[in-house]
Amino acid sequence: MQITFRGVRGSYPVAAQHSVRYGGNTPCIEVWAGETCLIIDAGTGIRSLGKDLVKRDQREIHLLISHTHWDHVQGFPHFDPQHNQNAHIRIYALPHEDRSLGDVFRAQQQAPFYPVTLADVESRIEFIELQDGQSFTIGEAQVSCHRLNHPSVTGGYRIEHEGKVLSYVSDVDLYGPILHGAGMKNGSVDQQRAWHQYLQKSALDLANRADLMICDTFFLPEEYKPDWGHSRPEDALRLGQEAQIQRLALFPHEPHRSDEEIDAIQERYRKEAPFDLFASVEGLTLAL
Repeated sequence: MQITFRGVRGSYPVAAQHSVRYGGNTPCIEVWAGETCLIIDAGTGIRSLGKDLVKRDQREIHLLISHTHWDHVQGFPHFDPQHNQNAHIRIYALPHEDRSLGDVFRAQQQAPFYPVTLADVESRIEFIELQDGQSFTIGEAQVSCHRLNHPSVTGGYRIEHEGKVLSYVSDVDLYGPILHGAGMKNGSVDQQRAWHQYLQKSALDLANRADLMICDTFFLPEEYKPDWGHSRPEDALRLGQEAQIQRLALFPHEPHRSDEEIDAIQERYRKEAPFDLFASVEGLTLAL
């Protein structure tokens, strides 16, 4: 399995001197499982990936969306394979109760927001709504999706190929006191406690013995806001230890965070982690 970080910045893209080394594009991970092309999230990092896929005439593309907050889908209108008549783009995500996945994508790619609608593109685009806990096969890869504790409807992904495991656990507040997701907040105290336990087990299942876990570490401890739905490096280290992972990628970076500050965070938590740890870098390619 080959993995390339195409976008590693949270909330909104950054084009500034302070983000030159680590990158300023919003979340997008390129994954190759043999000849199978998978993409996790469609932040602005998907733009450069799309150009590369067109050059290699990649026709089968599988896009796994964690959730449809704008920083995770805003790059899709600029994804060039949309305009390849031979391309088949399948988009996967957990469903919303009040609108379809297709409706969400069509809404951001229409007037007055964008001049080319999805109805006008040449490629075939297929929307696939997943169930919480569902496992399924995509080409040469086995994929599973589990609900995470983040506003709206958010899922993490586990991709397995030839005995190697990639775990994507973002966006999420792993151990915070608040239930964030749609449909989670209105139950009794016991029901809410059960939700917390279920969501923490879901994250653990995604991460279990992963060769690489890409995990939400948006906040530092002193910055943590319990109503945002994001985690801290300490939370990722705890999950990594419980799941017995091999390697942790800190992700996504807070938009104001400078390269030097990210260097310092990486150095600080490398001293605490019982496994390999690094800060995600746009353009970095790893082989599992």
